[in-house]
Amino acid sequence: MIRKKQTLRLFPKDITGDVIKDRQEVTINWRAGQLILDEPTFNGGKDLGPDPFSTVLSGLVACTLTTLRMYIKKKEWNITDIHCAVNMVQQTEPFRTSIFRTLSFGQPVTDAQKERLLWIAKNCPVARLLEGEINIDTRLSDDPTVSAGMGNYPPSDEASADAAEKYTAQ
Repeated sequence: MIRKKQTLRLFPKDITGDVIKDRQEVTINWRAGQLILDEPTFNGGKDLGPDPFSTVLSGLVACTLTTLRMYIKKKEWNITDIHCAVNMVQQTEPFRTSIFRTLSFGQPVTDAQKERLLWIAKNCPVARLLEGEINIDTRLSDDPTVSAGMGNYPPSDEASADAAEKYTAQ
């Protein structure tokens, strides 16, 4: 069976965020609730929640661990404890970001298991997202209820209209 390449909208409902006057704290609304993101105090926030960079790295940690857990369970391996540490470095000229990730296990793991677990970690969905090509199409709208990718500024050209139509049809 040949699979056609397709564009998938990952979330049926947009993830949204709001910030109010004189606050760094951002309220993120997602499918089942809210999450508070904030800047550390040295950056003008109150440190009420993770900052945006910590949130991105937390997503990588969570995806890595849950993907490994599913694989280990499927293989019925006796590996119960998994630890994942991440950090990042940003270089300014040329602008480049490097993310470092280290995994460790609470039980002995064979070399063959290590090789396979490393491959699984490198291919977890968030790692693939972060290592893949990412395009961010940003629009402005006078209406806060407009879906992501929609808006009235900048004016649409034919290519972006086609992409938006495919995006909303999902």
